[in-house]
Amino acid sequence: MKNTSNRDCFCALCRTPRKLSYTRHLNGLNYLQIVLLTAAFTWATFPLFQFKALSSVFVIWATFEISKKLLYRKDIKCKVCGFDPTWYRKDVRVARRQVENFLKENPDSPMLRAKKTLNNVEISS
Repeated sequence: MKNTSNRDCFCALCRTPRKLSYTRHLNGLNYLQIVLLTAAFTWATFPLFQFKALSSVFVIWATFEISKKLLYRKDIKCKVCGFDPTWYRKDVRVARRQVENFLKENPDSPMLRAKKTLNNVEISS
């Protein structure tokens, strides 16, 4: 069965085809999970907190939002070259430094191998 949540795209730096599994925003299923978790927590802690237990919806909602954003940030960074478009939008110099550090730490990266083979080929005119 095909997973429809995958989004096909290319890395902006190395043009590697990629599939993103996560999105930045919560979907309908996530909101349903938040409501069900809040209802279960309220039911379990009602004798202690009374109706104050309903305020747990904000904590659960924030937890879902943070975890979704962290998973998206982890997923969007390219595994081949280390390019992170979210950092590129914030600060180009930081994004460039991150790519350089990634390539220094991963000398067996396919991006470096492709560059080495291009440099070894002589073009004659």
